[in-house]
Amino acid sequence: MIATLQWGTLIICTVVLLLRLPDAIQGRNRTVFLILVLATLCSLLSVPGPYEAIDGALGGWNLAHLILRFLVFAAVLLVGLRVARGLADEPGYRLIAGPAGRWALALSAVAVALTFFLMDTRGSSSGLLGIADKGGPNAVLAPFYAAAGRTYPAFVSLALLPALLATARSRLPRLVRAAALLTCLGALATAFTIPASFATKDWLLAQQTVNYLAVLGYVLGLGLFWASGLAAKESHNARAKFRKNEK
Repeated sequence: MIATLQWGTLIICTVVLLLRLPDAIQGRNRTVFLILVLATLCSLLSVPGPYEAIDGALGGWNLAHLILRFLVFAAVLLVGLRVARGLADEPGYRLIAGPAGRWALALSAVAVALTFFLMDTRGSSSGLLGIADKGGPNAVLAPFYAAAGRTYPAFVSLALLPALLATARSRLPRLVRAAALLTCLGALATAFTIPASFATKDWLLAQQTVNYLAVLGYVLGLGLFWASGLAAKESHNARAKFRKNEK
């Protein structure tokens, strides 16, 4: 089941990325394309086979997982700024781009790096589930490392939540509302990843499900926002053509 979530998320991210490629080549919405590139890389590094191959090339002590955390931070920052601008969410944008957002990013990055280097991370393992040393300090530090990596994404998600909820409940076109709803679900799942970091092994499947729901919610939501923009443009062009023909 976990493998299905991992590969399914990677495939969906790749498909949405490829769909956005023509627009990116033409110079339209390249920020969204970069977000999708980062999301696809994060999904790739969450699949055991590719992860172990990449981490093995880096020395086999899970440096790839630390890189994954920073890729997630970069993707979440871009998503937060892009969505806040797209929804004209001034409070959310100020929260993410302002001092509070910068402090949240800096403290999360320091906490992630500090806990990572305090652990014994030998033994390449996606999600650090199969590292050689699972006892002692590692048993205590691992949940805090996971929670530290999810704190900044949760901060950004909660900053966007009011505007996303308002958009989902508005009278805007259905595609826009559906996109806001999917992104809202991704934001909620992201917030829940922090308590999920402290779940026991019996809850591993539920923990992984929440993690991948967060990724899928954001990726599919961004995809629908893009589709709604295309639909609005086509509708505008059709109306303009109709008015021109009437004359």
